[in-house]
Amino acid sequence: MPVVQKPVISDLLLGTAARLSFRATSRDRSGSALGVLVDASGALHHLMIAAGSAEGTWTLTSALPAGIKPILLYESAANVLRGGKLGEDGNISYQGALYTIEPSLDGSTRTARVSGSA
Repeated sequence: MPVVQKPVISDLLLGTAARLSFRATSRDRSGSALGVLVDASGALHHLMIAAGSAEGTWTLTSALPAGIKPILLYESAANVLRGGKLGEDGNISYQGALYTIEPSLDGSTRTARVSGSA
């Protein structure tokens, strides 16, 4: 069974995401919306994993480095990022439950999905 990478979330990321909206740009193989975060002007903010911890740190960037494919967000992950509060344990509290954001693959598309418990 593959080990799931768990990049770190920061208060800065959640604060930035809270001011953005989700824009669907495609669908996964089961039909769920995938997309990016956008600001009020329509500028795209791509989610990526940057160096910063042993497993990386989630960050937003307006310009992806050359050769880096975007990580598309599931709408549920975007909602947690936009509306959640970071706990001391690194989990995100959102609507009464605790979540993490995990990288995943849908075919060859890099995605970020929610993982959590009620």
